[in-house]
Amino acid sequence: MINKIEKICNHTFKDKSIIKQAFIHSSYANEHKTVSNERLEFLGDAILEFVVTDELYKNFNLSEGKLTKYRASLVNEETLSFVISELKLEQYLLRGKGESKFEVTKSEMCDLFEAIVGALYLDGGLSAAKQFILSNLKTAIDALKKDGLLENSKTMLQEMLPKDKIKYSTTKHGEDHNPTYKSTVIINGVNMGFGEGPNKKTAELLAAKNTINMIKKA
Repeated sequence: MINKIEKICNHTFKDKSIIKQAFIHSSYANEHKTVSNERLEFLGDAILEFVVTDELYKNFNLSEGKLTKYRASLVNEETLSFVISELKLEQYLLRGKGESKFEVTKSEMCDLFEAIVGALYLDGGLSAAKQFILSNLKTAIDALKKDGLLENSKTMLQEMLPKDKIKYSTTKHGEDHNPTYKSTVIINGVNMGFGEGPNKKTAELLAAKNTINMIKKA
C-alpha cells in the first residue's frame, strides 16, 4: 500500500510511519488505540493555505478580495476531494468498522489531502509539499489564470500603452431584456481587438484581452 501511495504522491518517504498516519481516520484510531491523521491535517491545512497564497500572489495581479476568492476556490472541500478521488487515494484511508460501511465522504477526502500535505512537509520539507499541492491543483490554477487575464485585461493594456491612446467603441444590440454588447479597442485610430458579451464590461474586457494577444503576436 505504501509503495502505491508514494508513487502517486511522487515522494519516497524516509519515515514510512508518517505517511501511514496520514491515512488513519479518527474512527479507526479510536478502535485500534493509535494516532489519527488529525494533527497532520491541522499542519497540512496551514501549509496548503500558504503555498496557494504564495502562488496566487506571484502570478495574479489582482485585488486582495479577488485573491481571497481565488484561494477559497482552490482550498475548499469540493476541489480537494475531487483531487483525492482522481488520484484514487481514498481507497487507502483506514476507517472504523462503522464508517467503513459507507462511502468516503468529501469531507474525509478533503481532510486526507491536508494530512498528506502535512506528512510530505514533515518528511520532505516545503518543496515536497509544494510539489504535491501545485501539481495536483494545476488544472484549477490554469483555469483561474484565464479568468484572471480577463479580469485584469484593461489594466494590463493600459500598462502596455499610454492611456490616452486607447479608446473603446462599444455598442448595444438586441432587445433590452436580452442585450448583446460589441466592443472594439481603437489605438491611434486603428481598430484592434474585438469583444462581445452580455454587458458592456465583459465586451470591453474581451476586446482588451484580444488586443493584448494581437500586440504580443505582432
